Amino acid sequence: MTSIGLQPGIVMAFLAGAAEFFGGIALILGLLTRPAAAALAFTMLVATVWVHLGNGLFVANGGYEFSLTLLAVSAALALTGGGRLSLDRRLAA
Repeated sequence: MTSIGLQPGIVMAFLAGAAEFFGGIALILGLLTRPAAAALAFTMLVATVWVHLGNGLFVANGGYEFSLTLLAVSAALALTGGGRLSLDRRLAA
């Protein structure tokens, strides 16, 4: 992460990896959907702006096409929350 201008690099890499790993598991389970999706949306925003934006749109050139899609999906989940089969919904009932 230091090579792309994010300091301290080790900490930022750990935070991004933890957000993607644990956030992905939380989304699969539907547990803490909104906070997990918000963390993933922020991670994808940083990845889109700092890493992929300069490479153009298409992912074949290292562009922001895929990270922008993940950002949009994560933002939508952060706004809407889990569905009717999510653990969030089952625990709230």
